[in-house]
Amino acid sequence: MILKNKLKNDLINISFALPILLIYILVMQINFGTVCPLLAFFKIPCPACGLTRASLCLFAGNFKESFAYNPTAILWIISIILFLYDRYIKPLKIKPFPYIFIFTSIVTIVVYFFRIYFSFFH
Repeated sequence: MILKNKLKNDLINISFALPILLIYILVMQINFGTVCPLLAFFKIPCPACGLTRASLCLFAGNFKESFAYNPTAILWIISIILFLYDRYIKPLKIKPFPYIFIFTSIVTIVVYFFRIYFSFFH
């Protein structure tokens, strides 16, 4: 019951932000063809560019294509699943958060710099 209330409260708390997020997505997509501000304004991808497509490819079983879009997608999916499990299904005895997200973020940034280096300088 507590977990159900937690989910309900979380949904109520983010409900005000959803219309703003949708407006942002629509405006960016219509005007720039992307929701990424770095790509739209500076013509360089951000560390998260390709995560949505990579995740969709992972769910479809296209692992090679997923890795080409963004190799850190699997880490983000695992991190999010663990977070959701801990928050809404069964709290974990050891609280790995925010360490898992920090680790995943650092790996994402390191991979990003490698990709930028090999894309622009080689």
